[in-house]
Amino acid sequence: MSTYYLKKCGFQELGSIGDDGKINRGRYLLTSMNINVLKVFPSLTTTQKNDFALLPIIPLYSGIKVYCNFVYHNDKFHNSTATQPRNEYRLYLNNALEVGQRYFETGDIMIIRKDECLDVEECKTVYPMDLIKDKTSDLYKYLDKIISDSTIRGGYGLYDGTIPAFEDKYNQVMLRGEPNVEIDDSVTKRVTEASTDAISSLFNASNFRDFVMVGYENLCAITGTVIKYESYMNLEAAHIKPKSHGGLFLPNNGIALCRDIHWAFDKGFLSLNDNCEVMVHSKTTSDYLHSFNGQKIRTPTNPFFVPDITNIRYHRENVYGLFLTTGRL
Repeated sequence: MSTYYLKKCGFQELGSIGDDGKINRGRYLLTSMNINVLKVFPSLTTTQKNDFALLPIIPLYSGIKVYCNFVYHNDKFHNSTATQPRNEYRLYLNNALEVGQRYFETGDIMIIRKDECLDVEECKTVYPMDLIKDKTSDLYKYLDKIISDSTIRGGYGLYDGTIPAFEDKYNQVMLRGEPNVEIDDSVTKRVTEASTDAISSLFNASNFRDFVMVGYENLCAITGTVIKYESYMNLEAAHIKPKSHGGLFLPNNGIALCRDIHWAFDKGFLSLNDNCEVMVHSKTTSDYLHSFNGQKIRTPTNPFFVPDITNIRYHRENVYGLFLTTGRL
């Protein structure tokens, strides 16, 4: 049995579109302050002003994974001078979620649920989402009644059970393998504007990989290639400053590398200079690795993903040549 959060899309939330088709404000969906609704989403705090999380959503109408900003606007608790200081949660829409158009329309019903998968190393959480647009369908009428009968006012509803049509679509998406990832500029922009402490809390092993792969366009930064079949590929998100040395899961501490190059990078057979050119250690006996010596890596076009120079220097000063040190591999 699952808990589904239902939301009927409102006119004002979707930008108060005028008769001329002009959007008059940003597009988002308000999230109820009901405690049971908030359990569906990441926990946010009043301590940090406008605290937010990166919500990994799999829209069942597109079949890709996208990230959206889930924001707790809590000016009310931070000495705001506004006439009506805010205390509200918003899920912001973006081009990736709306597949490049105004996909969400007034009266549509959004279904979303939390899907957690625990494995040995991490907890991966995604949010499958669907949008029910056909107001004549039996499913729309059924969900609309749940919302109408809900004690949570404002176009919200919770449903405990199973929605077969939703689960069937989700299973079809997941049968194709791990979805491709798209990250909208609105997401990286908000992260860039956040404080250092806030940024470090946003990323984990799961979304670190997603962001790094998007930044490097699913190609190895050194070889420029990938072996890929459907959702399978031989790329890994490598830490520049290693996790074991206190390296963070930040995209600018990541680099996409094919598996053998990743292994060599972690062992110090190669590193990077300040110009992001490959430095292969003189004691390395691999002709394959030496073929990349002096070559500039493929750096991301979006500055958000470009490797941080302090992490590159750390790797060069503390990891480069590590394979020569007995007992430290």
